[in-house]
Amino acid sequence: MDGDIAPLEAICDLADQHNAITYLDEVHAVGMYGSHGGGIAEREGLMDRITVIQGTLSKAFGVMGGYIASSKSLVDVIRSSAPGFIFTTAMSPVLAATAKASVEHLKSSNIEREKQKQVVEKVKNSLRNAGINFIPTETHIIPIIIGDPELSKKASKYYFDEYGIYVQHIKLSNSAKRN
Repeated sequence: MDGDIAPLEAICDLADQHNAITYLDEVHAVGMYGSHGGGIAEREGLMDRITVIQGTLSKAFGVMGGYIASSKSLVDVIRSSAPGFIFTTAMSPVLAATAKASVEHLKSSNIEREKQKQVVEKVKNSLRNAGINFIPTETHIIPIIIGDPELSKKASKYYFDEYGIYVQHIKLSNSAKRN
């Protein structure tokens, strides 16, 4: 997770050339990007070219749950055949109402998106001023490479225990190490 953004238009062009579907994971982007919070695809004007969009309600929307958005027929196929969906429980009415209110709010308000950009810039400037190296991105994800999984875990715990700031420790997967 390094905050990069895929070349969506080129991917859509390639999918069109080969009559392929497109599946876009927007879990870190919905609510955060686009004039209505629709994500990177909305920001880039590509919503109509994406076959399936995967999102979450637990990040920018501050609720819980996930979703896919697609054509009715494709959603019906997934709903009836995906093992992870077949035996799951429906969202509670309270969470559904809260999610609906949050989505509706962020569709019409840019205040939160603008504030988020300001806070991210402030954090990046603070890190630069402190001499902490991070991977520059155009997104709100700020990857700081520590290089040692145990030290990274300790840093995550320290910032939470001392400052109440949750810094996600991400360990390089075993498959990534082998490749």
